[in-house]
Amino acid sequence: MKIGIFAYNFKHKKTQEGILTLLLHHYPITCIFAAEPVELKFYQSKIRVSPKGLEYSHPQEIAQRFDIPYHVVIHNSQDCEELIQKYDLDLGIILGARILKGHIINAFKIGVINMHPGMLPHNRGLDNLKWAILKRYKQGVSVHLISKEIDQGNMIVQREIGVYEDDTLLDIFLRTQNMEQILMIEALRILESGQREFAAVAQGNYFKSVPPEEEATLMQKFEEYKKSYKEL
Repeated sequence: MKIGIFAYNFKHKKTQEGILTLLLHHYPITCIFAAEPVELKFYQSKIRVSPKGLEYSHPQEIAQRFDIPYHVVIHNSQDCEELIQKYDLDLGIILGARILKGHIINAFKIGVINMHPGMLPHNRGLDNLKWAILKRYKQGVSVHLISKEIDQGNMIVQREIGVYEDDTLLDIFLRTQNMEQILMIEALRILESGQREFAAVAQGNYFKSVPPEEEATLMQKFEEYKKSYKEL
């Protein structure tokens, strides 16, 4: 299976961990499509869930170390589509990307998989960890073959994660990212088996970034959420 990676052209936790996980499990990467950073114009909620001050390797350095062709390219561009066709790629994996358009998705023989940090279809969009707390959803990861609709497509594998009474938001964030890597490999093995028919992801609920008035109640609700998580 020829795999192309969508990544960011800067140091990024999910990008680094995903590339190394694939190589560790003997999945050769045909090429990497790395997009330059863009300014995010939507409101970003203020309560932080991810760690600060950690150092990662630049994906281009990893690519050079393992002799992986590396292209700095706009993901939705004609240039990117032509590269997908040039490398005759079977599958794309999102390890860092914005919303991909249909012509890019359709350029792959199988499609493009995404590891979404929420239980689809109930928890689409942004700030999935926080919305799960506010709306009382289970925490989890969904790996799906994407479509042009945001966080939809076809479900390959999905799994809930545990939440414990002494958890911080950071604990859940790291546990979720760990499960993304585990399920990425599980999804690849399912696809390698030849399975191509999967249930469609329903429209569900799409959320934007948590607004200030909702975030003001987050930590109080988090304590209640942890205590009652097993009953959700």
